[in-house]
Amino acid sequence: MVKFIVIGGGGKVAQHFTKQAVEAGHEVHSVIRNDGHSEELKKLGAKIHILSLEDASVPDLTSLFTKVNPDVVIFAAGAGGKPPGPEVIDYQGAVKVFDAMESSNRKRLILIGAVDVRTRDKGWPEWYDEDDKSTSDKVWKAIPTYLDAKLKAEIELHKRKQLQFTVVRPGGLTLEPAGKVQLGKTHLKQTSRELVAQVILAISTKKGTEGLTIDVMDGEGSIEDELNKVVEDGTDAWTG
Repeated sequence: MVKFIVIGGGGKVAQHFTKQAVEAGHEVHSVIRNDGHSEELKKLGAKIHILSLEDASVPDLTSLFTKVNPDVVIFAAGAGGKPPGPEVIDYQGAVKVFDAMESSNRKRLILIGAVDVRTRDKGWPEWYDEDDKSTSDKVWKAIPTYLDAKLKAEIELHKRKQLQFTVVRPGGLTLEPAGKVQLGKTHLKQTSRELVAQVILAISTKKGTEGLTIDVMDGEGSIEDELNKVVEDGTDAWTG
């Protein structure tokens, strides 16, 4: 059994993850900003903690991590285009979690990022084709504040030598049922939320994924085969 604590447990990916993890025999502690999702999460088998990432201090989070003593922390929080915005939740909130993990001696972190998060003045990733470049330009034009917050969080994360992190970066999120997958360095496509949750659960018990940034897209492979490929090749999609 793995004990998880999910920051931002009310989101759709987080709820899929909670259902899958509990059904697999794991323990899930879900951290939500208010009781808006508490009943549905309780029905999924989660243990609920009400804590606003916007208002919480690092000591607040440290205390929670010490109390729960999780094996794996999953950062699934996101502003979702609503106040207080991505700078506060996706960046500052993530940094609070990093600090609290270090203060409570928690090591393992899986962070849900976003595809095409990168330092753009370094040029295009070598695996991008023309369609990827066009999609990238459109997305960065549409949601620059969100992507910039995600980028700053990942840059900060790479400075934290104490944390054993994996960044999972889905494409355009859909409500479709989970199917096959492509992992690693991928083209910019769509991804089922349910599939992202399955990949996170698989990563949580897969040795060798620590330190890697893994793009997740709908594809043609199985999660097991694709993860084995990523680990064996050391495929890192980080371009910060």
